[in-house]
Parts: sequence; C-alpha cells; structure tokens
Amino acid sequence: MSLPVIAVIGADGSGKSTVCIELKAWLETRYPVKLCHLGRQTGGIGRMIAKLPFFGKKLDHGIAGKANKARSDKGPKAGVALIMFLLSLKRVYRFYKMLRLKKQGFLIITDRFPQTSVIGGLDGPDLTVDHPDNIISSYFTRWERKLYYWMTDHKPDLVIRLNVDIDTAMQRKPDHRLSSMVKKIETIQKITFNGAPILDLYSNTQPLEEIVQEAKKAITEILSKKY
Repeated sequence: MSLPVIAVIGADGSGKSTVCIELKAWLETRYPVKLCHLGRQTGGIGRMIAKLPFFGKKLDHGIAGKANKARSDKGPKAGVALIMFLLSLKRVYRFYKMLRLKKQGFLIITDRFPQTSVIGGLDGPDLTVDHPDNIISSYFTRWERKLYYWMTDHKPDLVIRLNVDIDTAMQRKPDHRLSSMVKKIETIQKITFNGAPILDLYSNTQPLEEIVQEAKKAITEILSKKY
C-alpha cells in the first residue's frame, strides 16, 4: 500500500512553509519523503514588478486590473485566456510529478493543494466565467476545469489547514495586496477537498511548537490506521 499524501494549506503568512519543513524533517527519519509545492509560484513575480522603481506599482495595478476584468461576465479575451490556461498547466505539471513520486513509494507532503470548491479562489481554477463569449476562451475554460477536477479526484489522506487572521497575515507578508489576502483567507474556510479529513490549526493564536505537535499527532494516527 502506498504511503499517504499530507496536504498543508493556508493563506500566505499562515506558516505553511515552516510547518512543511518541520514535518518533513520529522518524517524522513522513518520514511522516504518528498515535499512538493503545488502552487503556480507566480505571486513572487507580481511582487517583484511592484518593487520596480518609478513605474512598478502602476504596472502591478494594471496587471491586477486586467486579471479582474478577465473575471467579468463576458470572460477574458482569447490571449488572456491562453496565458491563464498556461499558468494553470504549471500547477498540473507539478501535480503530475507529485503523483509520480507517490507511485515510486514516497510519502508526500504538499505545500498547497488544488481545489474546485471555490472557482477563482486560492488554488482554484483561474478562468472563472462558466460560459465566456469568446469561443477560444470557452475552450480553455472547459479544459482548465477538466484538469482541476482530475487533480481534485486525487484527494489527500490528510489536510492540515493553517488558519490566520488578516492582521497577522499582513504583518508577516506586508508586500502582499490586502484585497488578495482577504480573498485567500475567506477561500480557505470554504474548501472541502472532497471529504478528506481536515485538521484545523490557528497560526495567529497557537505557537509553532503546538501546531507542529498537533500535526504530528494527526499524521501518526493516519499512518497507524492505514499504513
């Protein structure tokens, strides 16, 4: 029987990376372990653009405006839809590599996990309009949804959900957009992961040591019951 997939999810600033590293160091003393990042990792590019002198913030706002316009009732234009679809393929490629590692016998810890509970929310499909006016955009939307539903059919054995409030998140990640952070925090509460067991932890009120210990306890229970 293959080893489990443990998904660590949460908004930026919730402590995902730190918890993932702690769990990996603990587990790899007994199991072959791989840590997989299942995001698109494009947020850093936007923040780099915003930091450019003179025109960085203006350019960043322009990009954000186009992204919001793409989510209007008519949907994005063909070129924008293509770019958004290609960015989603980056996540699909990372997910496929993760499944390959699982088949090779590794216990998997994922930083983030794709979801379809909230279309357009954190780690969900980017093409949010169900039936865009543009035929090409409609084609990319259908394919993106199929790929996301394929990914979410592979539900994790355990989801560790790190909850954080907006003040703590922005204090830890001051270079992030406030509106984007609010949306991510709201999305986290709505994700179901097809009925996968979810352990809720609170990184704004619980110390890191307590969070890690509770996560270890839940993982130990999963391993003892199934593996």
